[in-house]
Amino acid sequence: MEIKVKHLTKEEFAEYGQFNDMLDSGRAGFGTEAFTFYRDCVRYATQAPVLGMSTLSVKKDERFQLQALEYHDYASEVMMPMDDDAVLFLAKAGSSEEPSENEVEAFIVPKNVIVHLNPGVWHYMPLPLHNSEVNVLIVLPERVYHNDLFSVDMSAKEIFVTI
Repeated sequence: MEIKVKHLTKEEFAEYGQFNDMLDSGRAGFGTEAFTFYRDCVRYATQAPVLGMSTLSVKKDERFQLQALEYHDYASEVMMPMDDDAVLFLAKAGSSEEPSENEVEAFIVPKNVIVHLNPGVWHYMPLPLHNSEVNVLIVLPERVYHNDLFSVDMSAKEIFVTI
């Protein structure tokens, strides 16, 4: 099955969370001639005492195949591709049942755009669009990848993205 990749729009993405271009100079900020501070680009509410900021390096899959999906019951996840645009697979939150092929969508996340995924949203690591590898900033409550991670293998469904 092939999925047509979508560009990020507030309307198309609202079901999954929120996003913002971290380097958009048109946004409200404050500062002096020496600096500008763009505050609260994406809000992350958590009860976790510690947030972990991690880097995920993902190598290019020329076929843009969905290999797996995962979700977190209690945690939001924030990710930002830092050095390339990326393709992000998503399926709406709702159940722990494996999403069907028809429920999966794919978005192009431009580099330096931060994405905040709501708890329960099925997702997969962002795949580099142009480069051989993309480095992605990941923000999660500490050790959520160990104590609040549910995943399914989707490779047998042969879901691919067309750009």
